[in-house]
Amino acid sequence: MKHIIFIFGLMLTLASCSTTKSVTTGSTTAPKETWATREAALSQIKSWQINGKIAVQNTKDAGSASLDWFQSSQRYIISLQGPLGSHAMKLTGSPGQVTLQTSDGKSYRAASAEQLLAKQWGFHLPVSNMNYWVRGLPVPNVAANTHFDDAGRLSTLVQQGYRVEFLSYTNTGRWSLPDKISITSPDIHVKMIVYRWNAG
Repeated sequence: MKHIIFIFGLMLTLASCSTTKSVTTGSTTAPKETWATREAALSQIKSWQINGKIAVQNTKDAGSASLDWFQSSQRYIISLQGPLGSHAMKLTGSPGQVTLQTSDGKSYRAASAEQLLAKQWGFHLPVSNMNYWVRGLPVPNVAANTHFDDAGRLSTLVQQGYRVEFLSYTNTGRWSLPDKISITSPDIHVKMIVYRWNAG
């Protein structure tokens, strides 16, 4: 299981070098009205689909995979897979129950995605937090150290032992949403690139 996403490394490295609109880091505090309005708007995004790539590295292993994340309210399906559909895995989750299915037909269950991935995959990926971070939001009601860019968007967030850097944003029409995110802690480094956002 530890080798499920140890593919696409070179492709992701090349993709990370492509031209994107960089975040300009501004003050540590955004204009109160600007951030309050943006935070309220982003919090209303309950459903989305993301297509992109994700790279994960810990002290022992590293790798990457294509990513397809479908979210509908509190239910999600996250698919990771290698070239030509090999080494595929799918996380299906709802509050209190998460199922991991692998390409060889095996199925595993746990109360949270973090528990399941840590046990079956070897990585502790903060999926519950990423539900918020992927939208450019801090996890609510949890202490956070935030920095903002000149447009009032999060540029850096430190929360629950993770440092989240919003390296660039894309305009989806209604919202400006992150399309390149770096997540680091003493135990793991995650980099996610979003090629397509479909938020509703």
